[in-house]
Amino acid sequence: MTTTSRPAGDRATRRADRRTDPDRLSAGAGLAWTTTGLSGAVNYLFLAMWVFYGTDVLGLNPAVLGTLALVSKLLEAAVVVVAGWLVDRTPETRWGKARPYELAIVGVWISTWFLFSTPDLPDVGKTVWLFIWLVMANVIFTSLLGANDYLYLARAFNSRVLVAKVATRTGFFTTVGVVAFNVALPIFIAQAGTSSSAWSMLALYLAIPLALIGLGRFLFFREKYQTEAADAPKVTFRDIREVLTSNRYLWIVAGISFVGALAGGTGIAVYYFKYVVGDISLMSLTGLVPVLILPAMLFFPRLMKRFTVSTIITAGAICGVLAGVLMIVANGNLALILVSTALSGLGILPITFLVQLLVIDNASYNQWSGRRRLESTMGAITAFSVRLGGGLGGAATGWVLGVVGYDGTKAAQTPEALTGIVLLAGAFPAVLWIGVALAMRPYRTFEKMLPTITAGLAVITAADPKVSTAKTEPVPGSTYTPPEN
Repeated sequence: MTTTSRPAGDRATRRADRRTDPDRLSAGAGLAWTTTGLSGAVNYLFLAMWVFYGTDVLGLNPAVLGTLALVSKLLEAAVVVVAGWLVDRTPETRWGKARPYELAIVGVWISTWFLFSTPDLPDVGKTVWLFIWLVMANVIFTSLLGANDYLYLARAFNSRVLVAKVATRTGFFTTVGVVAFNVALPIFIAQAGTSSSAWSMLALYLAIPLALIGLGRFLFFREKYQTEAADAPKVTFRDIREVLTSNRYLWIVAGISFVGALAGGTGIAVYYFKYVVGDISLMSLTGLVPVLILPAMLFFPRLMKRFTVSTIITAGAICGVLAGVLMIVANGNLALILVSTALSGLGILPITFLVQLLVIDNASYNQWSGRRRLESTMGAITAFSVRLGGGLGGAATGWVLGVVGYDGTKAAQTPEALTGIVLLAGAFPAVLWIGVALAMRPYRTFEKMLPTITAGLAVITAADPKVSTAKTEPVPGSTYTPPEN
């Protein structure tokens, strides 16, 4: 019996190649970039408890708090666009242009602590206090923190593959951290009970370490690449209007972001499990499925070396269509429902973790076309689309259930109501995912242009000492040549 082994020299060569790979992202760098997103995600989960805190700890009117929650969401949707414009207009500082906004994470957690530290006031005073600090945390500071993300990413990493690695790996680490916090949060809430002082201490114990953790990106990543000259004129409304009216590919990106949020924002699952499956408790099993499929995102950078992003998103959309079809035919079969949940998760993963790359690609297109890059403004447009899609998803559920005669006071629903629930759970997302697949067809034209765009930018930026030279990168399947003038 003979055995073969790889020569030690080959292994050493491969290790050396990995260390010198310009697209290498170390585990430490991936974790460090995750810090702000993880801190923000934990804040989002904890801040979602504010209505419960208001009703069960402060004894406030739930209808009033529900109205304030809606108002804050509408404000958030509006402010996020303004925040993107503000970041793009920000002048260069000693720390860069986008990086200073990382400090907003401190404001997020300070505001959260104040919110859960409501003083002993009349009910009106308590309600006003809650709303003020909710707006500060969720509308002001969180919007500013999110608005810098695309520009910071483009200035910290000068490679499409690296951007994809950062987005997917940090998404993986963030999700793992969120799952752990989701396990611990009910324990924290149970220990705090209905004591307002205990809630204030809980918020403080979370705020101090997570605010410090959230500063990780600010501390460890500088803006190494100058995407535009530091002395470039400030962005004007004319610049923004020109980009928004001339770049049709941006609206495709915003559209698929909207559709993904709309498909996943219906909240119909609880109705499906109650009336079709017959047991809401079984819904907890579907919560484990995303954890199982999450490692799939780590393969996106490798897939990008063989397939275009539009192809990856289209494949995800096909998974989404199949997921919808399975929900229609499952008829309460738990095995089929779990398979459908897994396919649905695979469908949304590419959109969730590759949109940042698409926005940065469109910023390069803007610059190549002689316009301003506007990463933050375009990122704000996609963020607005996600918020709008999520809101309309919930509204669509209410509208459809109203049309089919759903009655929540009854133990059993009419056949028409059950049909409506099944169609919302299956047919509605399936049709939306078909729309995503169709939207990716015209986007392929843009991807074929990308090598020409990056090559052109490399020439333009090489001639300007104030701007970092763009990196020319191949795109699978691209054979585009610019038309002759």
